[in-house]
Amino acid sequence: MQWTPEIDRLLAKWCDHAKCYEWMHAEAFSEFERKARTFMVGINCLTAVSGVSNVIAGGYSFGGFQVAWLFGGISIFVSTLNILQDKLGYAARSILHQRLAADWATIRTEIEEVITIPYGGRKDCKTFLKFIKTDINTAQKATMIPETIRDRCLEKFKAIEGFDIPDICGQMEHTEPYAAAAVTLANPLLVSGRTGSTQEPMVIMDA
Repeated sequence: MQWTPEIDRLLAKWCDHAKCYEWMHAEAFSEFERKARTFMVGINCLTAVSGVSNVIAGGYSFGGFQVAWLFGGISIFVSTLNILQDKLGYAARSILHQRLAADWATIRTEIEEVITIPYGGRKDCKTFLKFIKTDINTAQKATMIPETIRDRCLEKFKAIEGFDIPDICGQMEHTEPYAAAAVTLANPLLVSGRTGSTQEPMVIMDA
């Protein structure tokens, strides 16, 4: 397999996708990290208030109502928040999105390094495509990006002329096959798989 303009266009498309995924995962990291931090600060504050108030209130009661009951309720609420935080997994998801943003940045950089140099100075085409596609497939399967972030990605990049946005953002595109017709017109005699034989282009006659 040799480097061709068609492969360059494919890599440019993958590079655009990598830029979008890098941006989306960076946004997701910021969003989930902010939520995890908010949960943690709230839990720590409530825990501190509950502990200090228990010490201050002691066994006081008002009209038969034990003040300790109120702070016991705060402790139960804090425990519920801890369980909710574990179930939502904001902290773990923020770390995952941060790693994926770095992975997509690496993929983008590798593609940019290849397509900006002449064919003669590039790596082996087949080997590069194999490894870069494996990296892309691994990164795409890792996690789900929130719909709100995908919508923002579409709004951010759709104004850039010729920029290819991933289908996950809601902008579907037609699948383009290999342009065999153009090659046939440019080269009427195509060498077939059998040595010494040629394949003539098919001519469609008008009725």
